[in-house]
Amino acid sequence: MEKAKIDGLQMFSFIFLFQFGSLIVTGLGLEVKQNNWIAVLVVSGINILLILLIYGPIYNRFPNLTLTGIFLENTGKIVGTVLSIIYNFYFILIAGFILRDTGDNMIKYLLPETPIEVVLLIGVLLISYSCFLGIEVFARVAQLLFFIMITLGIMGNFLVFASGIVDPIHLLPILEDGLFPLIKAVFPSIISYSEMVVFFMILPYLNKPQNGVRIGTLSVLFSGLAVSWTFALTIAVLGVYGTELADLPLLDTAQKINVGDFFQRMDPIVILTLFIGLFIKLNIFFYAGVVGMAELFKKQKHQPFILPAAIMIFVIAIVSAENEIEKKELLKEKLPLFIELPILIIIPCILLVIIAIRGKWQKRKHLQPYSKGSMKDE
Repeated sequence: MEKAKIDGLQMFSFIFLFQFGSLIVTGLGLEVKQNNWIAVLVVSGINILLILLIYGPIYNRFPNLTLTGIFLENTGKIVGTVLSIIYNFYFILIAGFILRDTGDNMIKYLLPETPIEVVLLIGVLLISYSCFLGIEVFARVAQLLFFIMITLGIMGNFLVFASGIVDPIHLLPILEDGLFPLIKAVFPSIISYSEMVVFFMILPYLNKPQNGVRIGTLSVLFSGLAVSWTFALTIAVLGVYGTELADLPLLDTAQKINVGDFFQRMDPIVILTLFIGLFIKLNIFFYAGVVGMAELFKKQKHQPFILPAAIMIFVIAIVSAENEIEKKELLKEKLPLFIELPILIIIPCILLVIIAIRGKWQKRKHLQPYSKGSMKDE
């Protein structure tokens, strides 16, 4: 690990932008139509429970260790190494998928004539340079981007309401089919957006470890509220069917803005918001993979591992499914159930049980000499 420290606001900015970037791009829960904003709240609430019940207790027990260190400490050298390799590959894999998604959006909305390989290469160079500079520089950038996104969000909301295009009737009826369709739509998303495990690679840099769980909980809460409000506003503007037909509903909403025939088509606000979220998420997964590789090879500096990691995510981004239908099937059906379910939920639960058992065993072992001595004295 590099010798660096980040403060609570910077960590809050990391997690907020990470979660916001995960949710805002996907149109989570469109199957539940006007209840889409409720689905976001449910997913965020369950993620908070995962933090409080699973991730938080693990972190509080080993606040100064990354996920790689926690595995090696509690599961032994062989098993710990295998698990660390699996998780590091997962971080690199997801970084590759995000890079491809970012490249596709760049081609679609900004650079339609540019070859995808050029866009992906520029993206790899940017995140490699960010990783080379270290976590402190990246944290300051994230904090700045957080305030930029908040400013853009307030501006965008004001312009939408000032345009008079909001119709709350589109949000009704609420839960007309009951809770079951909502739960069914949310289930795979709960897995996909439980990616907080990646922050085990960054939380050891927090300058006040005792605040880690609280910062994680609050940032997930506020990002969930922000995305839920954004989705509700989008549905109130476009209606249910307009939202379902749009590739990026938030962009279609911005295109309807018209205040005094002066403020019109505020597409840049949405595009910038989109890429801020994707950039932060891509950087975090890439950095986690690089640091994990450095720890596996017991190196103090992570910079030598940037090049091999960059090559891997570039290759993954190039060969990942180009067909939109195949990509959606992979990311929304196969990846959550077959890869993310064990990596993000099952293995952390098992790890928590192992930590609890080892803790009780060590406590009993520590108290045993004292108990024998007490009996002997009597």
